[in-house]
Amino acid sequence: MEAPWISVRETVRDEWIDFNGHMTNAAYVTAFDIASVAWLHRIGIDPEYRTRERCSTFALELHTVFHRELPARAPFAIETRLLDFDAKRLHLFHQIRSIEEGFLAASLEVVTMHVNLDQRRSTPMPETIAGRLTAWKAASDRLGWPEQASRRVGLKRA
Repeated sequence: MEAPWISVRETVRDEWIDFNGHMTNAAYVTAFDIASVAWLHRIGIDPEYRTRERCSTFALELHTVFHRELPARAPFAIETRLLDFDAKRLHLFHQIRSIEEGFLAASLEVVTMHVNLDQRRSTPMPETIAGRLTAWKAASDRLGWPEQASRRVGLKRA
């Protein structure tokens, strides 16, 4: 397993630009969602899995941090890592980087829950998926904890 994994290579779409001339908040979340889906497919939670197992993942919590602007048509890549997991949950970390200049534009943490689609209730992931997660986490652990991860929302007071 490689970490971080480049889950998305894309260009900022014109329709993703807001009145300030940069990507909208919603566009960042859209791009990060594309990355999450790509990573889930990579570990085996793909359309065939959803049909066969009647299971998928639902997002429980998102935390986005904006570091620097991305303008229209700027090429970017999203790096994805698995920070943690248990029998039912995944903690992913994504970073959008400018391909041309290499700067960090935004980061997002997401915690997802493995869900039985018929019951709409959480359910443990199968051992085959858990085994893949162990390998992905080990690869991410070798990089250390990302500086931007586990931040909280609030105002810093002196």
